[in-house]
Amino acid sequence: MFTLRKAARTGVLAVTALAAALTVSSAFAVGWNDTAAYVDSGKSTAGLQQLVWSPQPSGNLAAIDAAYAGGQLTADGSPGLAQVFSHTNKRMYYKTDAECDSARSAVTAADAAYTLAGWCFDHTSDEASSNAWVPQSVTTSQDAERSSGYHAGGDEVVVLWRHEADADNRTRCPGVPDDSGRSVGLRASFIDRPYTDGTHGGLRHVLLVAPGAPNASGLTFSPVCDVHGGGVVWFGPYLFVAQHGSGVLVFDTRRTYLVPDDTTCGRDGAAPGVNDVGQVTNSSGTQQLCAGGYRYVMFETGRFVTTPTGCSTTPATLYAGLCFSSLSLQWSDNALVSAEYRDPADMTASGAGARIVSWSTADLLDRMNTGATTPVTATGLAETNFEGVQGVVSRPNPTSGRPEFFIDRTVPGNDSSQLWYEQDNDGVCPAEGTFIDNAESMSYWVDSSGDAHLWSISEYGNRRMLVRVYTKEYNDPPSGCPEQ
Repeated sequence: MFTLRKAARTGVLAVTALAAALTVSSAFAVGWNDTAAYVDSGKSTAGLQQLVWSPQPSGNLAAIDAAYAGGQLTADGSPGLAQVFSHTNKRMYYKTDAECDSARSAVTAADAAYTLAGWCFDHTSDEASSNAWVPQSVTTSQDAERSSGYHAGGDEVVVLWRHEADADNRTRCPGVPDDSGRSVGLRASFIDRPYTDGTHGGLRHVLLVAPGAPNASGLTFSPVCDVHGGGVVWFGPYLFVAQHGSGVLVFDTRRTYLVPDDTTCGRDGAAPGVNDVGQVTNSSGTQQLCAGGYRYVMFETGRFVTTPTGCSTTPATLYAGLCFSSLSLQWSDNALVSAEYRDPADMTASGAGARIVSWSTADLLDRMNTGATTPVTATGLAETNFEGVQGVVSRPNPTSGRPEFFIDRTVPGNDSSQLWYEQDNDGVCPAEGTFIDNAESMSYWVDSSGDAHLWSISEYGNRRMLVRVYTKEYNDPPSGCPEQ
């Protein structure tokens, strides 16, 4: 979640009279509690910051290839995700299982109100109980397969986690303070899609890493430092990860490798410590690669950075200081959708609402494939006055064609969350729905019957569940215009 610990959440209003009454100039001059919600799409993107592709240096990527050729990195079969899914070592349990007795409280209210499918982790595991690693965002193989010609290999869900910084793990990320709101690593859980009968719930964690300049011993790499990971999209062979202050990181799933001796790659063959990521030097002076005990690593191949630079949680105008708190994929035009988190104080101090921005994946892939530095211009911009936005899923309404938004937000001051629905310019107030506690970002999904769903995950230990809900159960308009 963002605060920075609590991620951005958005809301909506399309009633013309209310929209006129709640102009930006008046709305932003007052506090945000008890304010009617709105989303105003169709804003001009002219003047908004753009994204520029910055690939990893070719020497860094060549060092990965050399390490694999030389056996410093290996694979179960061949590099990529197939080896990860064929070597799952943990599992998920359906909400009715006794393993979920503690976690279930996070979904009780939503489970009573809607058709909710939910899964928990083994209650004795760190995944279930610890806040050392905290889940932040969700994507799926259905997102991945929106990329033409790409086949993920099955129905899968991916959960991205961040590693909270503390006094014991900061050596791996010099400069990151001892602050649980800051991060010293990202990992992705690749989950065989869990079913309601409890089958196909296997998962495996993969540590995301950034290659460095090679030295005399060859490949170097480090954890992904100080990135919150509030949004992730799997599209084709790539994982796109939100970097709050500056844009989007890109990881290539085809560059997923096994770390030999993963459990004994610490100094002089010891079990690795939390800071043993990258090259570990033995007392003899020799080195080996290590990933802090993780069997698999996936490499960053580049990033998209904003131009001009700068992120502000209190921007003076709609076009200043864009931040990237969450990501999702809009299926209709294959666009990455970034959204911003603001807390109540930020919203009151801002000169503009939180931004929901669309970025064409075709444009992003063009820059990645060609190496062109031509900036990528956003293809869509919406403004909202929702505070506490954690995730946004947008799409055209299948009947009217008007933009519609599903927005989940954490309620400031407590653990509850809300899931809102808005069809822009339909003359109907946004609909507010009950949602799971401490909800994170969302991902869109369509089942074999053609029903649409949203995936999300609750954040904190002992109340941590992966959930899936029907979109159709959140479309009923309220009797009056709801307030935040």
